[in-house]
Amino acid sequence: MPCTASALVALHLVDRPRSADLVEAGVGWLLSARNADGGWATIAGRPSDFAATSAAMAALHLIAPQESEDVVRTGFEVLERWGGVAGYPDTAITQMAGLAFSLAGLYDAADIPRMPTEMLLLPGSLRRRVLSFLTVPFAAHALLQAKQRPGNALTRAIDRVTRPTALRLLTEITEQEGGVGSFGADPWLSALVCTALSINGVRPDLVAATVDYLRLTVQPDGSWQTLHGMQVEKVEVTGPAYVASALGAAGLATDPRLSRARSWLGDFQQRKGFPAYDCPPGGWTWSGAQGWPNVLDSLAVLKALAQDEKDTAAAQRLRTGVDWLLERQDRRGSWSTFVRNSLLPADGPCPFSTAEAALLLLDLNDGRGDPRADRAIRWLLRHPNPDGSYSATWHRGGVAATAVAWRAFSRAGLAGHPVAARARDWLLNAQQPDGSWGTPEETGWALRALVGTGAEDATRRAVSWLVENQRADGSWRPGETGVYIRDHVHYPDHMIAQGLVLEALVAYRDEERR
Repeated sequence: MPCTASALVALHLVDRPRSADLVEAGVGWLLSARNADGGWATIAGRPSDFAATSAAMAALHLIAPQESEDVVRTGFEVLERWGGVAGYPDTAITQMAGLAFSLAGLYDAADIPRMPTEMLLLPGSLRRRVLSFLTVPFAAHALLQAKQRPGNALTRAIDRVTRPTALRLLTEITEQEGGVGSFGADPWLSALVCTALSINGVRPDLVAATVDYLRLTVQPDGSWQTLHGMQVEKVEVTGPAYVASALGAAGLATDPRLSRARSWLGDFQQRKGFPAYDCPPGGWTWSGAQGWPNVLDSLAVLKALAQDEKDTAAAQRLRTGVDWLLERQDRRGSWSTFVRNSLLPADGPCPFSTAEAALLLLDLNDGRGDPRADRAIRWLLRHPNPDGSYSATWHRGGVAATAVAWRAFSRAGLAGHPVAARARDWLLNAQQPDGSWGTPEETGWALRALVGTGAEDATRRAVSWLVENQRADGSWRPGETGVYIRDHVHYPDHMIAQGLVLEALVAYRDEERR
């Protein structure tokens, strides 16, 4: 929802004559997607949330104020359930909503907290660690704030100094993505940058490229998808990697179709560095040929590439990718997702990625000790949650990280360690009465971790739930386990769900045959 609203605002402000039909269709889609309570959800059909509701209201009032007058009035009543714009407890969401409302003439931006845009002036190495993947939205909002909330003489002076840095960073990042007008392969981010540049009257060439990207990625129903990718058709690397790994585990690793899939995945290995993250070539981005390389998606691809030792092309990609992965390990032994040694909580040390990396390194070394894996295991042993679980940066809840951490401990020969035992106990206690862990993805993670550990009743109940919930076409309905904005925006991924469930069922089948 915020993605569609942001795209409509950008096209309305920048490309009104040419994109009038797209804007009209998008407004109609927004109005039809409103929930019965008068709010909007990030994922259509889900409960209303603050971020989606405020974004939709701002777009509708800016573009069609008369048509949406009653709708916007009701929207403010919905926002009051969360304390209103000024009373919402998350400052970042308040700033984002307040600037959008001020652009639409619905709110005085002076009434929202000021963003500390001077952070853009930090030395590059420190700025990367502090802002990480938030560099693009932070720079765009800095430009918006300079226009919508100028403040006093001091803040205006800060804005004058930070503005060139924001422009430089946005330019560098889009060039690193191939110069196609995309930011993060995401229409929401791209539209946000487009709006910020246009109201500042700068970089008309980049504004035009971003408009073209938005026109390219609009959906037939008039909406835009969050995390679309850079092509007309949505291209995703991570989901196919999960499915390829599952099919390989099912005994098809040498199948020519999987060889082609591994070749396709390998071709997306980044051949150039990404200076915005001080990142060398060799990793993968979720979205295709060029983008923001990160540990999470790279691990998914590396796991798939490792499944056929005779596939020489995949083996070469694997060696390069593992070297890249080792270079990205934090000094503390963990892995962050985007920036090494990140200080940003949303990109801090990730137990899920750290455990997945340790598993990969141990598997490549036939379970024998690996110094980098040992450091990761020691970090995991020191950093469980108080209840014994682990949390993933980019997956909802505790099941994903706890399941993978338990597998890493077991693979390292530490199943009897008290920390490992608490993780396993937490996982067992989190199973729901119906046998699932809430969603197919979470059930797949947990089942895969518990197979072969003596938890026969738990695994049998999980398998029964998965069998009962398989759809007629053989698939499972994905849950909203992916995290886009923690505690605010979650999303489903169809292919990741299928890969996780299939791999877990294969592991259960193989254990039963022993």
